[in-house]
Amino acid sequence: MVRRSKEMGAASRVASEFAPTPAPTLSTNGSSKGIPKGAASPNTNYCQYLGSLVTALYRAARIPKLMGGPKVIIDKSSVIVYKCIRFVLLIIGLVVCSCYILPLHRGPRAVLYKYFPKTKSSLQQKWINNAPERHIKDTPVDVFLPYLATAPVINTTSFKANEAVNVGSETVDEYKIINMARHLEALTNATVSYQSGQPKLMHEALDSLFVDILPHVHRDGSPVSLEHILYYGLFTERGSYFPRIHWDLDWSQFPTADGFQIWFLMKENDGEGGNMFLASTDDVDRYDPPVYYIAADDGSIIKTLNTAGSFPTQPLKTFADVNESGLEFRYLDMHAGDCLIFSKRTLHMSDPGPALSNLLSNRVALRLVVPLLSKNKDTIPFFSNSPIAKLTPMNSGLKHMALELAKKAKQVSKSIIHVPVSRYDMLDLSVTPW
Repeated sequence: MVRRSKEMGAASRVASEFAPTPAPTLSTNGSSKGIPKGAASPNTNYCQYLGSLVTALYRAARIPKLMGGPKVIIDKSSVIVYKCIRFVLLIIGLVVCSCYILPLHRGPRAVLYKYFPKTKSSLQQKWINNAPERHIKDTPVDVFLPYLATAPVINTTSFKANEAVNVGSETVDEYKIINMARHLEALTNATVSYQSGQPKLMHEALDSLFVDILPHVHRDGSPVSLEHILYYGLFTERGSYFPRIHWDLDWSQFPTADGFQIWFLMKENDGEGGNMFLASTDDVDRYDPPVYYIAADDGSIIKTLNTAGSFPTQPLKTFADVNESGLEFRYLDMHAGDCLIFSKRTLHMSDPGPALSNLLSNRVALRLVVPLLSKNKDTIPFFSNSPIAKLTPMNSGLKHMALELAKKAKQVSKSIIHVPVSRYDMLDLSVTPW
């Protein structure tokens, strides 16, 4: 009974403490009732009333302490565990929110790739290991297999020494294989440093390689020098990761830019095959955007936009079969140190053989897109509405910079924007310099 009386007394004290001061009232004639001459105005009294209400609410929060309820003693280690779990959940929540709120080049993925390059390389390799199975599941290649099995082979001896590849923007299906074995060791060493987050050796190795490659290309009859080229989207991962007939979506960002690609074989697959096939057809013309040629379940061939989306994305044309499509194939009989140079509208695909045999190809090839700066300019024509701008931090940063330039110039954002880019800015898709 004594304890009960103490609790009731404490409650009474607190209740009396937070009983608010009555608000002043106004008479019908506008005068304040109960306000002596010289007292504070009604507005002041209302402020005091609100202040007393806040004080009362604060005092109400103290009731449990004044009531003297029993204290619950929690083990210290349990408190630490609880706080750690709460902290981890908070961090996870912030990361998830930032993925949706921040642009890709400012989000957690960009931070992870920039400061943990080895983790980035490991994740990319895992993605590539699973890529062939995904592609074959989405777009079966069975209908192409008889044609691939009988495809003629091409190698360094298939081309004349003075033959050069036209790398003009509208060039279709031009390519050449040359031997660049003297650069193999430097590129191999540079790859190790590059995957550890040290790009300097790779910059030097690529510059040295392209000094020897550029005599084998021309821009609509004009020579190309090292100062004209840009490095974009370097891949050095292991595997035959893209068994689908296409030309690369990367070019959708630079639709009017001159340029080419290289595919430098650094290590041959241990098993048979594993390199690439080139495909050609008169159906591809100089106005085509990046496209796929995929097989439907009924054996027909669909020409569809390459948008990195689900299939079929946006069908452009359908052929009854492979013969009607006009597709012809050539297998690259390349060896370590050989380098394929090809124009941007050149259809190609990884050898699907290893994936169909449930084997991982261990070939290593250096893949690089090489856009050219506009003639007599230090800019490149960029199209910000390309679907690839949403795929990697570098592409996201490039788009952001382009839109900022367009905004300053009061230019329509969906038109071609001329963007200043240096040779190495676009080399790594996972890191943005902007």
